[in-house]
Formats: sequence, structure tokens, C-alpha cells
Amino acid sequence: MSGSLASNWRLKVAAVAMALFLWALVRVGAPDQRAVSIPVNVSLNDPGWILMGDPVPASVEVRFSGPPTEIFRLTALDGVSITIPITEVVGEEMVIALQDGWIPVDGYPGVLVEEILPSTVHVHLDHLETASVPVRITTRGSLPEHLALTRSLSVTPSSVRVSGPASLVQQLDSLDIVPVDLGEVDERGAVQTTVDTTGLARLTVIPTEITLRIPVEESIDRVLTSVPVLADMGAESGEAGGAVEVLPATVRLTLRGARTRVTNLDLRRLRVVVPSSELLGLGEAEERRVPIVVEGLPSYVSVSSAVDTVVVRRQTGP
Repeated sequence: MSGSLASNWRLKVAAVAMALFLWALVRVGAPDQRAVSIPVNVSLNDPGWILMGDPVPASVEVRFSGPPTEIFRLTALDGVSITIPITEVVGEEMVIALQDGWIPVDGYPGVLVEEILPSTVHVHLDHLETASVPVRITTRGSLPEHLALTRSLSVTPSSVRVSGPASLVQQLDSLDIVPVDLGEVDERGAVQTTVDTTGLARLTVIPTEITLRIPVEESIDRVLTSVPVLADMGAESGEAGGAVEVLPATVRLTLRGARTRVTNLDLRRLRVVVPSSELLGLGEAEERRVPIVVEGLPSYVSVSSAVDTVVVRRQTGP
């Protein structure tokens, strides 16, 4: 019985050894070669430059050799790529020779990089530039009827910091905000919006949040009756002597705007005149219908008149 046990023990050891050998043979497999297309990445470590687009070509064909199972794990399961390290830029256009060591095969026993095709790639870079760019106000629509501006619109901040490729930053003279609908403005007169970065994917804009200030007040009307219409032939008319009669001699004006603007209007500066250019060549006793112009009107105040033209007649005699 002891002899039988000894014989069985030897058979069992041999069986285990054979199993380990077969497992190792299947695990390692016979040497193999496989060509695989892998992506090309760029690791740019020079802070003064920025990468412009993908390298050309964006992928290369790599021929691997080694155990089939390891090649499969490297290429199919883990998705290997080649990463080009750039620590110093020598120019905007660089042709870089690819190196086997940039493909991580550590951890894949027996796998080697046999060939890379093509062996070089083309990389385009640009200087990294930062500039302060003014923000431009853009709006749409008009204020509600009961509101009027007291002064011009403004934004905070009035400029933003833009960073990116120098060739793009240098083209910017301003950046628009996303248009604000004036019809939605209330008495607070402040609206939050953002910088319009459409088409600026390569640029970094800080900040992007913008406050648009729209100074408004209640809108009122002020009616001025019997405002004289002034007509002066003047020396530039080329005519000497003669008075000008205006019909009607006065007009009715309606001023509209923010309450403080309209109520504080200096009426002494407001004049309704016939432009002297409209009186050129006006003959004696001739009548002519001409437009009138309101002068001295402050900004953000509008005016309407019951009439927009008058009749002028040149008079003669003492």
C-alpha cells in the first residue's frame, strides 16, 4: 500500500506540473505581431505656448510584437496611445520624430514596439497671449412705454481678460455681450448677462458674467405751447436785406423723456428754427414751405411737433 501511495504522489505532482506548464503556454502564447492604429496626443509643458489643433497625422500605425494575449490587452482593452512630450518650443511649426518610449508598454510582459508609421508628426503652435478687451453693449427691442433713459447704458466690468493664441487675441477689438431685451427692463435698471463667446472656443474669457446698467426713470410728457419759429436769412444766404415772415409764427412742442430730464430742461436753450440753407435764393415776396428744426434739446429727450414744416415769405420795404 505504501508503494501505491508513493506512485500516486508522483503522478499527482507530474499532473500539477503539466497543468502549470499548459496554463503558462496559453497565457504567454506564441510570439505574434500586430499592426494597430493608435491616436497621437501632445503634452505641452511650455506655458508660453498653446497647441493649435490636433497633430498631423492625428493617429499613427504601430507594429507590436509579443504574446498575443498581452498585445490584445494593451491595444483592444486598455486603448493605448502615443503621447508626445514638448517641454521646449523651438518655433510655431514643429516636426517631431516619434519615439518607441512614448508608447507605454510597461506592465505588458514581452510586448515590444517594432515600428511606427509614419515616424514623424507635424505640430502647429502659437504664442499664448493675454489682453484686456473692452465689452460692447448690445441690446434689442425698446424700453417699456412708461420708462425712459436718464443717461447712457454702462457695463460692469467694462473690459474682460482674454487669454489664448496670439493670432486670435490680436484680432479682437471688443467683445459683445449677449443682447439684452430692453422690453424686459424694470425700474431697477440692472440686468445680468454674459459675454458672447460664440466662436471663441480656443479663448479663455474672465469674467464671463456682466452687469448691464440701464438707468431709467418714469417717462413723462411736457407740452410747450406757442414756441416761436425763428428764420434768419443770414449772410451765408447770399441775400441782402429783407425780413422773413413765418407762418405759423409759433408751434406746439411735446417733450418726452425721463422725469428729471424733462422737468429740468432749460427752456432758454430750446429754439425752433428754419435752417438758413432752406432760405437760399428766396426771392422778394416769394413764399416757400420749409422744414423746421428743434435745437438745444438735451440727450435722451425726444420731441414731437404739431407741424414739421412752415411757410416762409420774404418781405420787402421798411
